[in-house]
Amino acid sequence: MEKRAKRDEEQRVEDFSMKEFFQECVRYWKWFLVSMVFFVGVIGLYVYTREPVYERMEQVLVKDQDNGGGVGDIASAFSSMGLVASNTNVNNELITLTSPHIMYEVVKRLGLDMDYVSRKGLHPWTLYKSTLPINVELPGISDTQGGGLQVILHPDGSKTLRKFYMSTPDGKEKFSDEIELKKGQESVKTPIGEVKISANPNYTGKPIDEEMKIRVAKSPMQVAVEKYGKKLSGDLTDPEAQVIDLTVKDVCVARAVDILELILTVYNENWVEDKNKLARATSTFIDERLSVIQSELGEVDNSIVKQTEAAGTPDLETTATLNMEKNESLTTTVVNLTNQLAMVDYVSEYLADKGNAFKVLPVNSGVGSESIEAEIAAYNKQLLERNTLVDNSSTSNPLVQSYDKTLEGQRQAIVNGLENHGHHIRNLIRSAKSEIGRTKGNMMSTPRKALPLLSEERQQKVKENLYLFLLQKREENELSQKFTADNLRLITPPMGSLKPVSPKKKLLMALAVLLGLTCPVCLIYVRKSGDNKVRSRKDLEGVAMPFAGEIPQVGKAPNALAEKIRERKHKKEETAPLAVVEPGKRDVVNEAFRVIRGNLDFMSGKEKGCKVVMFTSFNPGSGKSFISYNLGISFALKKKRVLVVDCDLRHGSASMYVGSPRKGLTDWLTGESGDWKQLVCKTDNPDLQILPTGKMPPNPAELLDGGRLKELLEQARSDYDYIFLDCPPVNIVVDTQIIAQYADMTVFVTRAGLLERQALSELDELYTDKRYPRMCLILNGTEAVHSRYYTYGNYQSHAE
Repeated sequence: MEKRAKRDEEQRVEDFSMKEFFQECVRYWKWFLVSMVFFVGVIGLYVYTREPVYERMEQVLVKDQDNGGGVGDIASAFSSMGLVASNTNVNNELITLTSPHIMYEVVKRLGLDMDYVSRKGLHPWTLYKSTLPINVELPGISDTQGGGLQVILHPDGSKTLRKFYMSTPDGKEKFSDEIELKKGQESVKTPIGEVKISANPNYTGKPIDEEMKIRVAKSPMQVAVEKYGKKLSGDLTDPEAQVIDLTVKDVCVARAVDILELILTVYNENWVEDKNKLARATSTFIDERLSVIQSELGEVDNSIVKQTEAAGTPDLETTATLNMEKNESLTTTVVNLTNQLAMVDYVSEYLADKGNAFKVLPVNSGVGSESIEAEIAAYNKQLLERNTLVDNSSTSNPLVQSYDKTLEGQRQAIVNGLENHGHHIRNLIRSAKSEIGRTKGNMMSTPRKALPLLSEERQQKVKENLYLFLLQKREENELSQKFTADNLRLITPPMGSLKPVSPKKKLLMALAVLLGLTCPVCLIYVRKSGDNKVRSRKDLEGVAMPFAGEIPQVGKAPNALAEKIRERKHKKEETAPLAVVEPGKRDVVNEAFRVIRGNLDFMSGKEKGCKVVMFTSFNPGSGKSFISYNLGISFALKKKRVLVVDCDLRHGSASMYVGSPRKGLTDWLTGESGDWKQLVCKTDNPDLQILPTGKMPPNPAELLDGGRLKELLEQARSDYDYIFLDCPPVNIVVDTQIIAQYADMTVFVTRAGLLERQALSELDELYTDKRYPRMCLILNGTEAVHSRYYTYGNYQSHAE
């Protein structure tokens, strides 16, 4: 049986026909209609009840501060002053633009934590700016809490507040209070705190001439930032370009435009603030140094005045003109070197102070080393990036710690460079001073009293030059603060299609149609692939038993015969049900019975005399009575004398064709009647008679095995050409096995859709073991899509 079941399964897979499957789908066309209506209705309702979402996009250019960013700005005019600008990484700027830090400021400035929603038909309608008639403030709800209410605006200017609720991390609490506000009243105490309502000056809609309901909801700031952060997306227009595309999808176009514009504004403000931090640090350093140098210069000036008043100033030009020129040159060199050494000491002291560990270093300090100036510029750039990252995260961020290690190394490199450069300057100063000493020795004619003034004058010149240098740097720094340019430039303002991007009506309708077609197809396929019933002649190809023919389905439902028989039995009608074979009728059912009639004649051979044919099946309701009766009519139309004996003493289906009389075969078998011919009932055809069951006996098996049935059949053989025995199903009761010993042929009736394929192996065993005489098979109730008779109508029409 397992091999047979496996073979049936393989055969079912191999025999799968697209044509049959298509015919099966056409048969269940109502499924497709219902499915299409359902999915189109559901998705259509979904589309109609959703507020449309629109998309707005802007393009911004990230300027390259080193290469000009494609457009010059006023800051480039001061590049000759030595002001350092940092190069910009477009990917870093993209992350910054879409960061929660920027979005938080946008939400706060635009008040996006407050939502106003009304109704427009079946879908919600978001109110914003020009479409919002009122502004609502909820000062009693903090930024970490949420809450809301419903405001009903009346035409007379009064308002009704209701449906209050408050949400916290612990849950949501609702209030059933309803509060009325008179015309002109703007604030009131409510269960969620004070509520302030004022008219929106930006409202441009029509006057409130009918009741308008507005749902007001305030979200926690973090929730609002996350909500609008999901609506914002950014991407590079081209990997090789410095252009960023910013896109916002929102139900309100005006709100989407405001968000994009304010993101750019907030970013540039933060960018300028970061740049000015460096300038302010430099200004502080310069002001401190100017104050110290100004004090030292005053002391030198006072000392020179005192010495000049005490001894007078000698005329050095007339006595040492040549030596003085050389001395002046050396003095200038010493002055410049001393200035550089002073700036080296100043910067070293600034680095040594631990309080300045995360403060930017002064730029263009005049240490006299381009490499050290470049290291300071690189250090300031790294420090600004590290501080920006700390603002957006924390000092425990691994990236921040990596920046700290890098900055520590750069700071140490600057310290080492300053120390080496200081040694080099001191060596140069010593050499210059030694040369000055030799020059002084040559100035023998110079009065001794003028010598004390030379040192003071030299100090005076050093202090004056350093003072002027710092004043110049302070002016440059002030100018850099005034003319700091934005890092981003808008090249495409917020724009977008007037059509919504969501919901996608065409796509959803196409999906509805696809689902409407796919679901019935899947159901039919699952139903067909999981069907283990015998449906057509093809399912019986592996059966060894001879095939006598098939009968197409009679009635709309597969169980139409059983339903009608039960209905007739219940009503106790006397007319014969489902007598489908009629003289001169040439429909597919009549032709099917004619084919079976011919096959049975052929199988019975050329034997003379009456032939006893037994009809049985595996399952009740297979149609044995229907086939035996109509097949009897078919033989009777050939002028053959036919007797149908209802041997199913437990049910008596064939007896219903003659009204189920109370007397019949049971009376003969029990001996209550001595003449069985008096129990035979006539039909509309004089050549067809039926011997009904009569009353139902309590012991049918014993009656059938008593010998009276054999006697009846032996007597009937002389009066009839065919005797059809309508027997009970096999393997259910023993009656059929008893009756089989008196039959010449066995017709095994299988009903399409009732017999399982696994039972075919048992059918083969019955035929192989010759349990019943001369067995043949009839398939009853095949549907048009499975039957070879479904083209008969076309053939008949052509023949006519």
